[in-house]
Amino acid sequence: MAVEAAITGLEENLWDMWSCFGRGDGCTLVDRPDLLRFETPIPYIPYNSVLRFRGDERTDGVIDEVIAAYRSRDVPLMWVVHPTARPGDLGARLEARGLVEAEVCPGMVARLSDVPPPRPFPGGVQVEQLGPAARTEFVELVAWRYSYPRSAAEPLLSIMEARGFGQPGCPTKAWVARIDGRIVSKVVLHVAAGVAGLYGVATRSEARGLGLAYNLTALAFEHARQHGYTTAVLHSTPMAVNLYRELGFRHVADFRLYSTPGTLHL
Repeated sequence: MAVEAAITGLEENLWDMWSCFGRGDGCTLVDRPDLLRFETPIPYIPYNSVLRFRGDERTDGVIDEVIAAYRSRDVPLMWVVHPTARPGDLGARLEARGLVEAEVCPGMVARLSDVPPPRPFPGGVQVEQLGPAARTEFVELVAWRYSYPRSAAEPLLSIMEARGFGQPGCPTKAWVARIDGRIVSKVVLHVAAGVAGLYGVATRSEARGLGLAYNLTALAFEHARQHGYTTAVLHSTPMAVNLYRELGFRHVADFRLYSTPGTLHL
């Protein structure tokens, strides 16, 4: 895939996936050509975020309006400076307003034909595609991963319900691994913009070293391949780049995450 097409897939899949967080109870979604952002009742990163920004002569005024909307609610915000964001000095303008560059996520792409199939799972591990009945357990793992309190669970479940997460036909699916009946690892697959995107990879501390994240990722992409998709995209943390290279991914472009100081911990 050409670089320009890969960037389009990385951006548009991300926007389609994360815009669902503006559609639950008490949530707000602003979706227009120059701006895509959402707010939720959850006062933690990344649940109040700007996903797309392409400024014009009103750039500074719009930036000020957006930041003021989050600050009026006293919630931390995350601002994704994506490859086609404008203006070119957007990051510097955000820093001038008190945000900091908290993380750089390499956007990566692979041909699904190059992604190896899943290996056999270790004995004692049960694997399933997530259904509606397991949403609460899924959210418990999310809360553990990011150290969220129980108060975040209800809004997250509302967002999942609004998306239809776990229902047939939903573009967002998840696979989980269980040990002794408990969900210990998960991955999320979202199909949009003609590509299959990977999100939400997490494994509990006691289950690390078993290859669960690698295997669940391969399993999710096997599902996408079987349903006619040919290209996979993901937004890696820096520490996971080598894992994804083993799966056939290459780095295409960076997504820079700006946030309220001290609030973003990937």
